[in-house]
Amino acid sequence: MKKRFILFLIFIIFCLSLTTFILILNYLDPYDYTYMAITFIITSFIFSLTSFFTIFLYFIKKIYFRGNVYIFHVLSSFRQSFFISLFFLSLIFFYNIGAPIIVTGFFTFLILFFVELFIKNQKV
Repeated sequence: MKKRFILFLIFIIFCLSLTTFILILNYLDPYDYTYMAITFIITSFIFSLTSFFTIFLYFIKKIYFRGNVYIFHVLSSFRQSFFISLFFLSLIFFYNIGAPIIVTGFFTFLILFFVELFIKNQKV
């Protein structure tokens, strides 16, 4: 698969998930369909953040590596952006339940950072 095709698919996912997120916020009544609304909002939020950060991290890597980027750079950007999205979602969750955000956010960051290092150093 080519890099441009993968980036195009990620861009399409971003557009569709952002549109879904906006439509859910405007038209789905969370008081009648609580679990369905929360599930769809979280899913579309994670997809939109992940795809946005994937494209952003890819272009940062393209600048950093001076244009010498490959498919594994796109896939690693996708993985890293998924962890960033989980981190932001966990911060929102911790804020909603009233947990101390600095401590729990720091430990969540450490856990996700170590998971990323573990995955990155695996030999295939």
